[in-house]
Amino acid sequence: MAQDNVDVVQGAWDAFGRGDIDGVLDAIAPSAETRVPESLPWGGTYAGPDGFRDFLTKLTENFDQFNATPEKVLGADDNHVVVLAIVKGRTKGGATIENRAVWIYQLRDGKIADAETFGDTAQVLEALG
Repeated sequence: MAQDNVDVVQGAWDAFGRGDIDGVLDAIAPSAETRVPESLPWGGTYAGPDGFRDFLTKLTENFDQFNATPEKVLGADDNHVVVLAIVKGRTKGGATIENRAVWIYQLRDGKIADAETFGDTAQVLEALG
């Protein structure tokens, strides 16, 4: 079960890397919640696949270039997967960011049921100016 969950999350990140947003959304349960720090312009709680699409739209509206690449995808237990990602981007204002973000996922029935991200929001806010 744990490896299956790692495969689901890795597959979603692989789809994101290819720009296959529908592939990402397929991994998200209809009742899922995604939580992003409220201090960010794209922060908030997003519900289900449509909410995750809204999150991605708000995120990318702030950047000319944005890339998040998983450095490690680890099964924490039978239901949780942790991703350490490298985030790089260039804001609309021309500033660059490069930092790490941690995503914690809970899976149920082979789908992402809960996701939350943690990172250096101060550095991102500074770059957004």
